[in-house]
This record gives sequence, C-alpha cells and structure tokens, in this order.
Amino acid sequence: MTGRDVVKMAFDFQEPPRVPVTLIGGGVWMVHLAGETFAAIKEDLERIADVFIQAYRKLGHDLFWTGSNFINYPLHFLGCPIEDNSSDGPTLLRSVINSLDDLDSLNPEGVLENPVMQGIIRSQHLVADAIGKETLTMPTQWAPFTFAARILGPEAVMFATLEDPDRLSELIRFSTELIWSIIEPIMEHEDILGANLADPVASGDMISPETFRQFVAPSLKELVDRIRAKGKYSMIHICGDTTRILDDIAQIGPTCFSLEAKVDLGTAKEILGGKVCVAGNVPPTGAFLSGTPEEVISEAKTCIDAWGGGGGYILTLGCDFPKTVPIENAMALMSLKEQ
Repeated sequence: MTGRDVVKMAFDFQEPPRVPVTLIGGGVWMVHLAGETFAAIKEDLERIADVFIQAYRKLGHDLFWTGSNFINYPLHFLGCPIEDNSSDGPTLLRSVINSLDDLDSLNPEGVLENPVMQGIIRSQHLVADAIGKETLTMPTQWAPFTFAARILGPEAVMFATLEDPDRLSELIRFSTELIWSIIEPIMEHEDILGANLADPVASGDMISPETFRQFVAPSLKELVDRIRAKGKYSMIHICGDTTRILDDIAQIGPTCFSLEAKVDLGTAKEILGGKVCVAGNVPPTGAFLSGTPEEVISEAKTCIDAWGGGGGYILTLGCDFPKTVPIENAMALMSLKEQ
C-alpha cells in the first residue's frame, strides 16, 4: 500500500493499516539539502521539481506539499521586493501597498502572466509526474487572510479589522481570487489530489475567534468548497493555539486540519474526530531540531498515543521546520511508517 493510499484512507476516516507520516512544508530544508538557493532555481522549473523529487526520494513522505516556501513569489510579482539569494525562504522586504487606498493598483494579471510564476506552477506538475502515484501530492499556498496581510502588512490588517472592515474585506476577496487562480491550474494534474491553505496570521495567538469568524472563515470555506467541487481534498494549516476555533474549523469543513503543538490532540479529536482529519503535532523545534533521533521518535509516539485509534489522523510536525534540522532526525520521524 502506497503513502497515497494510507493518506486517502485517513482523509476518508477509514483506519489505515498504519499511521500516515509526513513532514509538512519543508521547502527551505529541501533547497538547503540540495545545496541550492531560491534565486538560482526559481527560473528553471526542472531544477525546482528536482529539489522536491530528490527530497521525497530520501524520506518517502506519505503526504507531500508541492511548492513549499515558493509562496511569497506571487506577492513579489504584485510589486513587493524580495530577498531570495540563499536557501532561506524568500523574504518580502515590505508590503505591496501602503494603504487600502491603493487597492485599485493591484494587478493580478502581472502575477499570473509572469514567466517565473508560470514555471513554479508547471514545476509542481513535474513533481506529480514523478511521484504522484506514490505519495498524495498537493500544492500549498497562503490562505486569503494571511495573503492580505502580506499585501498590506500584518499590523495594518489588524487595525483595518476595526477601522476599515469593508475595504479589508475587498482585499481579502482580491486575495481569494488570486490564490484560486494559482492553485486551480496546479490541481488540473490528475495526480495532484488537493491543495493546502496556510494561514499563520489567523492564529489564535494573533486574532480573536470573533475576528476569525468575520474575516477568515468565509474565504476559507469558499476555497474549501471550490476545491471539493473539483473532486479534490482540501487542507488548512493554522499556526499557534487554535483550540478556540476548532468548532469553526468543523463548520468550514476541510478534509484535513494541520495544527501546532499548542493544541491538545485529545481535545482536537473530541471536536473534529469523524468530521475533519487532523494532522500534527510534533514540535518542529526542540528534539526535532537539536535532539537525537531517539528523542524525535519518543515525541512522535506521544502524539500517536494522544490521538489514539480510529483513523482520521496523520502524524506530522506542528509547523514548517528550520533548514538546519539534521537529516537523521527527519528520517527518524519518517521511520514511524515502519513501526
């Protein structure tokens, strides 16, 4: 049985013969492992694809996010300067616009028609050509609220939730449509079975449940519904403590919700079990970054025990991980596939 098969069983609330295991994200780690920089490979879709394919070959993820850490490039092509001449994740140097008065200046065609953006999209098809029958592949992209915060700046978005909610909603609508315009053509590949939406600015450590319900949930649900309408799986990742919005996640209804170590897995199972598959939540730092392989395995087994049986669970990290994680520790987590 392939990794793709066991993840599909978990997504469909069947109990697979073993717990699916993966490392979510990891684009920076993969680029570093390959001895590349983002600037060096971003214009060569075959080199981008090879970085991801070779990392998969080393570790054998059951679930694989394509395009990981390439997700700031759409914002760059909207007009934001970027620093990408290392294996560190491409860093936006400022916001795209200075205020919501500049909304009309945003040009989505400049993103979608950019040849580098087109290559990043096509590279994910090459990855699926190579490994899509073995692992469940899905692209990852910022979710609308976080994308809006990258366009305007997180602090300005927080103020806008109170001072200019209508125009903030316009920016979120713009972000929703641009995100869809990026992930829809990626999902046209028959072996790309869904998409992940990463929403760190929607963390319970940053916004209240009320703000989440007003500004985050509607656009997430819209994209989840669009993905489902294409017969694909949807996944959402939100950083930090999301305990107070687990009921909202159930109502949004993604196939899978990826959560951090701040969320108790028993609580997550009580609220989401049988409704939304849960992925998590080994800390990406601590033992995984600087401990021994044996310590990594111990932490991972604690997560498996906390979830218990019954399926609907994927063992993975609680968030993306540093490029300096030893490959031995990454392999140790993946070794849980065999236990």
